Order: sequence, then C-alpha cells, then structure tokens
Amino acid sequence: QEKTNAQFAVHEAEKGFVFSAPMRMLTSLGLTPVKSPPKPDRLLKDGDRIDLGDLQFEVLYTPGHSSGGISLSGHGVVFSGDTLFNFGIGRTDFPGMSHERLMKSIREKLMVLPDETIVYPGHGPPTTIGDERRGNPFLQ
Repeated sequence: QEKTNAQFAVHEAEKGFVFSAPMRMLTSLGLTPVKSPPKPDRLLKDGDRIDLGDLQFEVLYTPGHSSGGISLSGHGVVFSGDTLFNFGIGRTDFPGMSHERLMKSIREKLMVLPDETIVYPGHGPPTTIGDERRGNPFLQ
C-alpha cells in the first residue's frame, strides 16, 4: 500500500479479522509481528461498485469461506476468491467458516450469473458458471 498507493478494501464483516487473525497466527508460530496490517481505506458491502481504471465491478457478498468473503462481478467475468473453484468450493473447516453459508452464497450469488460467465478463482485454473453448474460435484 505504501509503495503503490493502492486502496485496501474489505467487506465490513471482515474488518476485525484483518487485524486479529494474522496476529494470532504469527504469535502461535512464536513470531512477533513487525507491523500491523494496514487499516482498510474502504469497507465494502453487497452491491457496492469498485472502479479499476475504466472497468467497474459489482461486489457480491459471498460469505462461507470467511465471514466477509466477496466476489467481484462484471464484464462477463467473476473473481470468486476462495468461494468457487474449477470443480471445487472453498474450505469451511476452520473457525468462522460455514459450509451452509458458502453453499447459499454460491447458489444465490454465483449460480444466478449467465452460463458463459468466466470464473477466475483465487487458486487454480479458470472455469465458467455453466461448467460448474453442470459438473461441479459439490453443486449436484
């Protein structure tokens, strides 16, 4: 952030996690944090818009993998983070995660997008909403 002057934005449900989780993880490993995470410049909510140059994306609140999970949708693509993967879904086995919320997010926010929407997950290769609707074993 200091080097790029980029804004740091998180969903409003995630703001406490940004500060507490990394600190807990580092101290549990016996490490002392050198610096606290930056304070968010913007707290996001469902339906907000993010401008990236000439492009605009809609914030889709997709909790489940984390309480403040979001996906960004626009221009025929969706950046799904750790919500939806190529024939997979995000993990929900850590505290604060919820399988039920994740599945609801996928059904109500992502599976309503057109089949040709390209999904860029947080990990792994891209896919499409149509391919996931037809073949993702977690969605059958």
